[in-house]
Amino acid sequence: MKSFLTKTAAFVATATSVLATIAATTNPVQAVQVNFSWNGNQGYSATGSFIYDETKAPTFISESGAGLTKFLQSFSISFLDPTQKVLESGSAVVNGVSSDKFLRLDFDSTSKNISVLDGDIGGTYKYFLTNLRTPDGNRVGPGITTFNFFDRTNADVALDISPSVQVVGAGPTIPSVPEPTMTLGTLVAGGLSIALKRKKQGTSEN
Repeated sequence: MKSFLTKTAAFVATATSVLATIAATTNPVQAVQVNFSWNGNQGYSATGSFIYDETKAPTFISESGAGLTKFLQSFSISFLDPTQKVLESGSAVVNGVSSDKFLRLDFDSTSKNISVLDGDIGGTYKYFLTNLRTPDGNRVGPGITTFNFFDRTNADVALDISPSVQVVGAGPTIPSVPEPTMTLGTLVAGGLSIALKRKKQGTSEN
């Protein structure tokens, strides 16, 4: 009995030590999801969202290009025609990797303002929304033109325009994985349960 208690105590001590290490070294991701929308003057529209880790991102977030992102964990967008039929929908950023070489996003998390957006669904796309091109397709710097919606398959013809993209909601996302303390607590409980069963089996065999 004494040996069993000693082994059990050692197991609990080891588990507690591991838990303390995890608690000291793990910084849970504080993911914030921002939802946005754009409504063109001719009835076309777009809705989308992006997620970033607020513990790493500065107040003003600027993201661009393909490959590993600096702050964005995801970026998704959907384009709709005037009848609200979805023209195209997808994600240009997944798990911190951008597939959109033209991606550009400037976002002020304090004012909740999207000042620059050049977005599509990534990869092979038919439509894109940007305020870095004039309606006739000329590339310009930020703040010069409106947010313009283009049909890429038709010589980049602008289908619609609107002066701004609106942030319609922003807040923390729901954690998709259990906290380390809960996971380890479950393992400890399971380990103790197994140890007790083995002790009972040993006693009955004797």
